[in-house]
Amino acid sequence: MAKLTDAKGKTVVLSVETENEQLENTVSTHPVENGSPITDHAQMESKSFEFTGKIFGKNQSEVDDKYMQLLTWFHESTLLQFRGAIRHNKMLISHLEKTYDEGGYKNAVKFNISLTAVYTVNVYWKKAKNSGKKQAKPSGAVYVTVRPGNTYWGWWVKYGTPIQTLRNWNHWPDRRIPIGVRARVK
Repeated sequence: MAKLTDAKGKTVVLSVETENEQLENTVSTHPVENGSPITDHAQMESKSFEFTGKIFGKNQSEVDDKYMQLLTWFHESTLLQFRGAIRHNKMLISHLEKTYDEGGYKNAVKFNISLTAVYTVNVYWKKAKNSGKKQAKPSGAVYVTVRPGNTYWGWWVKYGTPIQTLRNWNHWPDRRIPIGVRARVK
């Protein structure tokens, strides 16, 4: 006898005949010029478990209800706990099959089920705190490319920036503003 239980405490009792635990590695191989391929990487896959047996009930309706519970867990990817000869928490049903060998039974159904161990990661987010320093505001500076005829007075009229501020920003004498350079006007 074995039990599959979800986090809410819902349990399905199984009459398990065989229990198998499998481990696999995915091994990469790369061909070399002369000779056999070389292996430079192996990755362990999740543990998987296979069980065969029967689901019993008082009548066919009870057997169907138990199988439907397994089917619901399968479709909803519900984390389960298995208790039999093998004991493991946090497993998902990866394969579910019922068979009708020998014409079936009145109060039972044969099943094959595969469970895969799930390892979850806990992620903790830490909210950034303001250190109290004021962040620099983006400057609202406006620049223009100097064209013939541009003057500090013309920029003052167009942009409203005082002439002395324009002189301080750009450092050119009033009558010698170079053509083609960038000048700050606001």
